[in-house]
Amino acid sequence: SIRFGAFYYHGTNELNIGGSQFSFLGTIDEPFYRVGGDVRFKYRTLELFGLGMVGHDENHLVDDATQAITLGQPITFSGGFAGANWWIYPWLIFTMRDDFVNSPTDFANAVSRYRTRNRVSPGFQILARANIKIIGEYDYQWAAPYTDSAGATQFFRPNSFLTGIDYVF
Repeated sequence: SIRFGAFYYHGTNELNIGGSQFSFLGTIDEPFYRVGGDVRFKYRTLELFGLGMVGHDENHLVDDATQAITLGQPITFSGGFAGANWWIYPWLIFTMRDDFVNSPTDFANAVSRYRTRNRVSPGFQILARANIKIIGEYDYQWAAPYTDSAGATQFFRPNSFLTGIDYVF
C-alpha cells in the first residue's frame, strides 16, 4: 500500500501579552506558517515513511530607544524525517528513523554547529503479550554547543538510549 498526504498550518504567535516583557508595548502578533507533505509505503514486512516541511515565521524586533516594533529578517527553516519499520516476526519490529532540520537562523545564532542538524534513531519493539510492548531506542544526536572553562565554544553530542514498557488496559 502507498499513501500520500499534505498539510498547511497558519497561525499567529502572541508575544508580550499584557506588556510582560516591554511595558511600553501591547501584544505583538507574529504570523507564521508551516507547509509540507508525507508519504507512507508498506510492502509485506517493510514499511517506509517520511515527511518534509517548510516553515516561515515573521520576526518582529523591538527598538527600546524609539519604543517601536520593526520587522527583522524572517526566520525560515525546512526539515522532516525518514524512517523504516521492519517486522522480523509478528512480535519483533526493528525501527530506524532520521530526523533533520535545515535552519540557517539557528546556525547564525550559534545554536547548532552546522546549518543542518539531524538525529539518527535505530530501535526495536517487542510485542510481548496482548497489550504489552517493550521498546528500546538509541538516539545519535547532533553536536550541541557549550562554553568550556577557558571560554571557548566546544561541541558535544547528547546521545541517549531509551527503553520502556507500554501497556494498555
